[in-house]
Amino acid sequence: MVIEQLSIYPIKGLGAINVQSAMALERGLENDRRFMLVDPNGNFLSQRSIKEMALFKPSIIENKLRIEYKTESILLDLHQEEGIKMNTTVWDDSVNAIQVGKIADEWFSDQLGKSCVLVKMNHNTKRNKVLKKEPNHSQVSFADGYPYLILGTASLEHLNSKLESPVNIDRFRANIIVKTSVAHEEDELDLCEINGKQFRMIKPCARCQVITIDQQLGITSKEPLKTLSTYRQKENLVYFGANMVCIQEGVIKVGDKIKNL
Repeated sequence: MVIEQLSIYPIKGLGAINVQSAMALERGLENDRRFMLVDPNGNFLSQRSIKEMALFKPSIIENKLRIEYKTESILLDLHQEEGIKMNTTVWDDSVNAIQVGKIADEWFSDQLGKSCVLVKMNHNTKRNKVLKKEPNHSQVSFADGYPYLILGTASLEHLNSKLESPVNIDRFRANIIVKTSVAHEEDELDLCEINGKQFRMIKPCARCQVITIDQQLGITSKEPLKTLSTYRQKENLVYFGANMVCIQEGVIKVGDKIKNL
């Protein structure tokens, strides 16, 4: 296996930035899902209910995060550490975050047509994930459940061979895309090494309706979830890709080999 693509999603639920290298940290790739949009009560917003979130395009310019949507854009401080504290909710987790500020709140609220607040993880933010395998726990960003999602190219090729209209790999919002020759080979990883840094695959990734959203057009269909459910379903859950944690932090890059230890 060789890394073919690395992707970060600076704001949970919004578009990706593809990078050539990234610092792999315990809570996820650097700058991945460190920002999040929430409603006024602190509940996270996602493409599950607002599919247009896929159309917000991020880029990083020095220490600024630029978000573009249609003809509008906003610049954010990528490394903001201070702000009004706010208790937020990501699924079953209560996460203390900081508010980015009124200007950001108003901009996103205007674009989405609903009241929302942009929050950020700072150095004090903790979100602990209990794991079924060693290392038994990990810090996590605002990601749904795990710090890393890895997906093999052969898995997508196998899926697309079953679809009338092939789908793009960006549907699956993975962090690490690896070149593979066998479908679902990534499920068989356990303790592995990338550029001398250690990771552990925890479990296959259960998928939701977000993978039915075209990430370029913001429109939905029944696929590929319908087809995946015919051969990747177990106990009413559909699995595609694998969830991982980082045990030893450090830089990883496109072209790095992944070795099972």
